Amino acid sequence: MEKEVLEKILKDHLEWLNNSGCCKRADLKRADLSGADLSGADLKRADLSGAYLSGAYLSGAYLSGADLSNTILDPNNKPNMKDVELFEKDGEFVIGYRTRKAGHIDMYRDGRFYSADIFSTCEITVCHPGLYIWPTLDRSNGFSGYNCEKIKVRTKPSEIHKADIKW
Repeated sequence: MEKEVLEKILKDHLEWLNNSGCCKRADLKRADLSGADLSGADLKRADLSGAYLSGAYLSGAYLSGADLSNTILDPNNKPNMKDVELFEKDGEFVIGYRTRKAGHIDMYRDGRFYSADIFSTCEITVCHPGLYIWPTLDRSNGFSGYNCEKIKVRTKPSEIHKADIKW
């Protein structure tokens, strides 16, 4: 997408967010935003569904409530499966542990399937998007405390990604 067109869309979106009575929500669905500088952009409630974001600079971008379904951040990135041997094995799956409650969801329920709409394979950031699990109950207690209710999680080893001290 041309830089000038993107800047106009972002400007109009900001005015729309500020209820100025003009402009409209950013419609960037299926847009090729590879390499775009979106740093600091306020994209809350923007439609980015299906957008190609590989190489886009998103530092400081505000994406709360944005539609990021089917986005491609980097189709070549895969979870690193680092330290996956620390997890208990269950056939083709591994068992991990996490808190039942989380900031973005009221409570994880037994027997349900959960997935992360946004997933990062950044090796250096501790706070990357995804669903956090720990390989042992003891490690989960050490990170989140003994008083938090924990649940068992099953996932495939190929879905495990470790960044710093989190999986």
